[in-house]
Amino acid sequence: MSMKKWGGVGYFVFAILVMFGFFSSNADAEMTTSFHGLFESNLVIRDINGMQYGFFDEAYGVQQRNTLKFDVDVYPDIQWGSFSVEKIHLTYRGAYDSIFDLRAHAFNIRDNIGLSRFDYGLRDIRFENDLREAFIDLAYKGDLGDGFFRPGRQIVSWGEGLLETLNDVINPPDMSYNLFFQNPDDVKTPLWMGRINYSIPSMSGFGLNFDLLWVPDIRPTQNGPLDGVARNPKAGFQAPFVSITPFADLKGFSVRERVPTNENEYGAKVSAAIGERLNVSVLYFRDVVSDPNGLKLYLRTNQAEVTHNKQHVYGGFFSYQFLVGSFEAIIRGEISRYTAYPISLANPRVNPATFEATAFLLKPVTKTTLAVDKDLRLRWLSKDLTKVTFEWLHKVINEWDNVLDDPQIDKTGRVTGRIGAVKKDRRNIREADAFSFQTSTAWFGSKVTPSILLACSPGKHGDGTTWMLKPGIKWAVTPNMYTDLRMQAFLGDANASYGFADGIKVASEVTLRLGYEW
Repeated sequence: MSMKKWGGVGYFVFAILVMFGFFSSNADAEMTTSFHGLFESNLVIRDINGMQYGFFDEAYGVQQRNTLKFDVDVYPDIQWGSFSVEKIHLTYRGAYDSIFDLRAHAFNIRDNIGLSRFDYGLRDIRFENDLREAFIDLAYKGDLGDGFFRPGRQIVSWGEGLLETLNDVINPPDMSYNLFFQNPDDVKTPLWMGRINYSIPSMSGFGLNFDLLWVPDIRPTQNGPLDGVARNPKAGFQAPFVSITPFADLKGFSVRERVPTNENEYGAKVSAAIGERLNVSVLYFRDVVSDPNGLKLYLRTNQAEVTHNKQHVYGGFFSYQFLVGSFEAIIRGEISRYTAYPISLANPRVNPATFEATAFLLKPVTKTTLAVDKDLRLRWLSKDLTKVTFEWLHKVINEWDNVLDDPQIDKTGRVTGRIGAVKKDRRNIREADAFSFQTSTAWFGSKVTPSILLACSPGKHGDGTTWMLKPGIKWAVTPNMYTDLRMQAFLGDANASYGFADGIKVASEVTLRLGYEW
C-alpha cells in the first residue's frame, strides 16, 4: 500500500482510539491485549520454460521478499448489560522485495504508474507498508442469542474449496507479489465493510447463524504493474508475477482499470447446525467482479481498457461427519452459480467500425465440489495421524455461445504438423473437471511435516490430461523458528484448452521460506 492510501485507515484508527478513550472513562474496564506476528524471508526460483521441458534448466530468481507481519488485539472488557466492546483488532504488514535490486536489469517497471488508485508501479511491489486490518467488535450476548457488529477494514471468507474459489468471492485476490504457497488470507485484499453476525439461542440439536455484509469498498484483482511504456512491445509487464497472467500478451498496451467504485457489494449467509454431525449453509452475494470481465483493445492507439461489471453469486456448502463403527470421515460439498462469469475468447472479436477488440463473454457458470477428509493411522509412515483429502471439482458454462466454438488454427504447423489445421476446439471448455489428492503427516515429534498435493484435469475432445504437482516439507527448527521448502509444477498437454495447461510452460517454481513467529 502506498502512503497516499493511509488517510482512510488513519482516520478509522483515530476514531477507534477516541471511542476507546470515551468508553474507558465511562465504564469499569479491565483491558487485556495480545500481540503476535512473524518475520519471514522468502526466496522464489522459477523455471521459465516449465519442468517437463527440462528440470529447472532455465531457473531464475523472481522474488526475495522479507516480510514483517503482526496482529494487535485489545480486549477492553467494556460492558453495558448484554452489550460490550469485545475486541479491537489491528493487523500490520510491511515488506521489502530485494529481487528488484538484485536483478534490476530484468525488470523494466516504472516507479509509479499513477493514473488511478488501482495502478501499481515498482514502488508498490518492491515495498509494502500496510495496515491491512482495522476493526472493532461490538458484541451482544443475551436471552435473544449472541452476535457482533464489526465495522472496519477486514477479510471475510465464505466457502472452503481446495482447488478453486467457489463462494469465497468477497475479498479480491492480490497476485502482485506471489502466486503459490501463501496463507489464503495473505493473498486477499482487505476491504472496508460492515459485518453483522448473529446466532439464535442454542437449542437441542439445532443452531442457526446469520452473516450479513455491506461492502462499499470496491477493488479489482491486483495483478501488479500492467502498463506498457511508450507503445514499446518489449517494455512494461516485467513484474515477475504478472508475466504469467492473461495480461502477459498485452505488452506495449497502456492498460487502465475502469472500476465502478460508485457501486456497493452486499450479501448474506445462513448456516445451520443440524444434530451433531451436519452443517449446512446457503448464501447470496451481489458482486462487482474483481477479475476482468471486459477487455477492450483500442488497436489504433495501443490502449487496453479493463472493466468490471456486476453479477449475482448464489451458493451453499455442507459438511457431514460420516461415522459407522470405528470408521470416521468428513464428507463436504460446495456449489456456486455465477450469473455473469467472464469467459475468455480464444479469438477476440474486432469491431471493424471502431477497430476495437472484445476479449470476454459474460456467461452463467456453475461450479461444484465434493470432497472427503480422512485421518489415517499409517504406522509404516508416521507415528502421528496422516491427513488425506480427495476432492472433485466440476465447472459448467450454462449458456453456450457459438463464438466459443471458434477453432484455433495452427498457423505455423508446429503443433499439428500441417499449416492451417485446427489446433484445438473451444467446445471442450464447456464442461471441465479436476480431481485432487492431498495428504500431510508429521515426523520427529511433529517437528517435520511433509505434504503433497496432486491434481489432474482429464483430457477430452482431443485434449490431453493436465496435472499439478505440489510437494512440500516444513521443519520447526525451534518452537518459534521454522523453514519451509515447497515446489509447484504443472505437467501434461501444454496445448489443452482447460485445466492446468496455462502453467505448464512457464510456472514451475521452488519456494524456500525462513521465518520466526511469536
